[in-house]
Amino acid sequence: MGKVRDYQQLAHSILEAVGGEDNVISAVRCATRLRLVLKRSDSSAKETVSALPGVITVVESGGQFQVVIGQHVGEVHQEFMKLVDLEQPETEEAPKGTVLNRIIATMSAVFAPFVYILAAAGILQGTLILTTLAFPAFAKTGTYEVFSFISWAPFTFLPIFIAITAANHFKVNAFIAVACSAALVSPTWADIAARITAGESITFLGIALSGTTYTSSVLPPLFLVWILSYVERFLNKTIHEVIRPLFVPFFSMVLMVPLTILLIGPITTLGAEGIANGYN
Repeated sequence: MGKVRDYQQLAHSILEAVGGEDNVISAVRCATRLRLVLKRSDSSAKETVSALPGVITVVESGGQFQVVIGQHVGEVHQEFMKLVDLEQPETEEAPKGTVLNRIIATMSAVFAPFVYILAAAGILQGTLILTTLAFPAFAKTGTYEVFSFISWAPFTFLPIFIAITAANHFKVNAFIAVACSAALVSPTWADIAARITAGESITFLGIALSGTTYTSSVLPPLFLVWILSYVERFLNKTIHEVIRPLFVPFFSMVLMVPLTILLIGPITTLGAEGIANGYN
């Protein structure tokens, strides 16, 4: 069976209509939309793109030029990314927009790429619950245990998913971001945090550590990568290019992981708990 649409041509037509590669700051996708952030938004671009075969409509919201495509958005996004080079530093400052629009754009860029993974894990958990209600003995089987840990894995290691997508959004080396976030969900840190919670005093450079854990957390890895974007840019400018590939990751990890467990993590966790308690 052939392709439903010519995705390559559609991606090329969208890029041409929005002003070409030089006008595109970022390009991400969600379940149904190709979400573009543009340097300049031409009023005619919305009408032109909306009229393209395969495009349902265009929505401009949250500082984004959102092309609604439907279930084939993944293929169009893949072809679109072949046409643009978004890894190079921008020579023109991106339009800031309102604070609310920037927050919405960030949340969309970070969570949209893996939201279906979380949904799939949730469906598996629901299926296990219904199965054990109908057959209680199933909960005692190894089959249940295997499916159970599979369903919880995306939530347990959520900080790593966030590190990947946030690194793309904030233009950070994804491997450095993942390395820092992986340290937060390390079993060793979980053991240290448990000892602190049990009453043991553990310090880092003379500063007392808190017993905060980061499995399934959202804000700590997100803020970690955001601050890492500034740290990495500073290191890339100050470290000689000969030793840069080794020492940018080195200094990034030894700075950002302790900073997160000492400051970023406890503050953002308390903030999230405060918001949740206030809402309740």
